Amino acid sequence: MWQLVVLCLWLTVADAAKSDDLITSLPGLSQMPSYKQYSGYLDASDTKHFHYWFVESQKDPLNDPLVLWLNGGPGCSSMGGFLTENGPLHIITDGKTLHNNPYSWNKIANVLYIESPAGVGYSYDDNNDLDTDDDKVSLLNYNALVDFLKKFPEYSSNPFFVTGESYGGVYLPTLSVRIMEGSFKINFKGMAIGNSLSNYEMNDNSVVFFAYNHGLFGEVLWQALTTYCCNGVATRENCNFHNSSNGNCQDAVEEVSQYIFHVGLNAYALYDRCDSSEQLIYPESYLKSISHLFVKNPKVQELKKYMELFKGKRRHVENPNPSPNAIQCYNDTALKSWLNDADVRSALHIKSDLPPWELCSSAINYTKLYMDMSPQYHQLLKHDDFRILLYNGDTDMVCNFLGDQWFANSLKQTPKRSHAPWYVGGQVAGFARVWNKISFTTIRGAGHLVPQWRPSYSLAMFEKFINNQPFTT
Repeated sequence: MWQLVVLCLWLTVADAAKSDDLITSLPGLSQMPSYKQYSGYLDASDTKHFHYWFVESQKDPLNDPLVLWLNGGPGCSSMGGFLTENGPLHIITDGKTLHNNPYSWNKIANVLYIESPAGVGYSYDDNNDLDTDDDKVSLLNYNALVDFLKKFPEYSSNPFFVTGESYGGVYLPTLSVRIMEGSFKINFKGMAIGNSLSNYEMNDNSVVFFAYNHGLFGEVLWQALTTYCCNGVATRENCNFHNSSNGNCQDAVEEVSQYIFHVGLNAYALYDRCDSSEQLIYPESYLKSISHLFVKNPKVQELKKYMELFKGKRRHVENPNPSPNAIQCYNDTALKSWLNDADVRSALHIKSDLPPWELCSSAINYTKLYMDMSPQYHQLLKHDDFRILLYNGDTDMVCNFLGDQWFANSLKQTPKRSHAPWYVGGQVAGFARVWNKISFTTIRGAGHLVPQWRPSYSLAMFEKFINNQPFTT
């Protein structure tokens, strides 16, 4: 009897807590949608509180999967994913008006967006302790997830998936291992990561091949790379662009990095424009873009140190209010304008004394611990009824498709389907390869932010993944 009383009290407390987080109106939206939305805080520890925004499924919320979305960085806000990628409401360029996204992932799933770690977006620490690392963040994300499921116990038995992109390639596998090993019962079914940072060495080596084969530099530099980095034969097996001790190779790779990241190209979407009015103003945005690339090359590191000297100094003056925390070539002006509006902060139940929202935080002191995620993948692949999807926009150079394809191949899983196209609306959406528990696909024409640049392909891919459908049509 007493157990029933405790359960009823727990459910009553949970219901009251989530009722306080219910969003009843949103500035810039003329009519609230029929599905429920919640925004507030999840306790990741006694002192760390992560801001979340949760949207119920537009289809069947009680039975549809629960999906967690995390943006990467490290240190970038999942509000960017919500308001410009796969969320149901997108902000337009005036920074004031929201519109409905017809390709939102909550068409078929309940989706939880968390700003992680503390110091990112509207997440905070009571003592302003913003020192963290990969392992600490995985534990804090796990704690926040458990707190969410206690606040929303009606979703605790729904099929659960973790999703995200970029440095989510570290966040999500480490979190997934925590979930598998944790004591809190979660109906965990899978993990999907877009343009994942899965392996530093493979990412470094592949991006040089990517750049050459996309015409970013010419034969003279390629011959130097072949001679000094590849023992005269340019193959994946022969070439070491990652950590060669040959000084001539290091010089050649440093020159490649200049072509990719410093001549005005959009490294996140090669064929898209680079919004130089905002994103090339500060060297911080350049450094953020390349922080994970060529970390073993001393010549590239010298360039990064040189760029550090110019922090806070603008290269261009077109925009009078640039942000040093911007992502290179990505205009976040509308996002910042809307999320920093006082009425928006109130509607989202944001703690009143927090500093202005930024897309990516420079306040956190983040230590990266992992350069290869294959040990975590092998742990996860041991579990039955668990599946993994790696997907890549094929024009991204920050976390390029070739490196993730190499990574998927390296896991040595049993193949089920060879590399082949799949279609949406009669058009090639990408090229997929499938193993027994893992799938890899490109998204044709997309960059780093797949749901933003190819929303219909993204939703079709997401639906195939959560429903365990094949990449055939």
